[in-house]
Amino acid sequence: MAMYRNSSGTYSYFSAPPEHVLTRAIQACAFAAGRCWKWSVNRDLIALFGTLEHIALDELVERYVDMLAQTRGGSPEKPNEFNHRRAGNLIGWGLRLNLLVEATTCHGTRAWRLVDREMRWDIHRGQARQIRGLPDGEQAIMNRKLQTERKRAATFAKKHAVKIAGDIRRYIDKILQEDPETVLDERFADFIAPWFTPPQALHEASGILVVAHHDWDKAKQELWQTLLACECQRATYRGLVRPRVPPPEAMSDEDAAALDSLV
Repeated sequence: MAMYRNSSGTYSYFSAPPEHVLTRAIQACAFAAGRCWKWSVNRDLIALFGTLEHIALDELVERYVDMLAQTRGGSPEKPNEFNHRRAGNLIGWGLRLNLLVEATTCHGTRAWRLVDREMRWDIHRGQARQIRGLPDGEQAIMNRKLQTERKRAATFAKKHAVKIAGDIRRYIDKILQEDPETVLDERFADFIAPWFTPPQALHEASGILVVAHHDWDKAKQELWQTLLACECQRATYRGLVRPRVPPPEAMSDEDAAALDSLV
């Protein structure tokens, strides 16, 4: 396997020149994983482009490894052959699904433009489903389906909110009982917005947070319920390990008499 110099000036092992590896991967679309693959392609392309109007061939792999680091966590990987193949595969699928169109930079370099910055695919019953960018007739049918689904989901969410309301209140009361000084950190950011931002003392926010879940969808309600249940356990532990403040000593009769004489 030959060594080729990459854009950063270092050398890596490739089976062919890196630009050829990338181009072949774009043409092949050789890899797809699972029933939600098309949704994943849509999601990753939106993250890849960010606010850019287009991405050129010579900057694609660098943008791709940065995107992976930002969305999956960790440090950016080195631009090796595997990442050239993965980046090319993503672009190839974007073209196949009409999420991208070919473009050319002002310098004549091959590039691509993102057609839509909103998701065109969602996940329905465990598999990817196209919900936008359909032909007019199909789009009208899909819009009616989505409206029906949203109404049904809102009804279920309201019923579920009532069902778990008692648990939510008990969790919050229990946390404050075990650790009155509980502070909500970044783990709670999505749940306490827009009223509060971390760090936030729970006792100051409890009045709103015991009822906030009534405005959320069922999935968010379930995440909130799980997070509070975990925080109950953490608060119990904090209460056990916190140093106990000894009660004040009772005042002696002599000190009480002396105090009375000063009044």
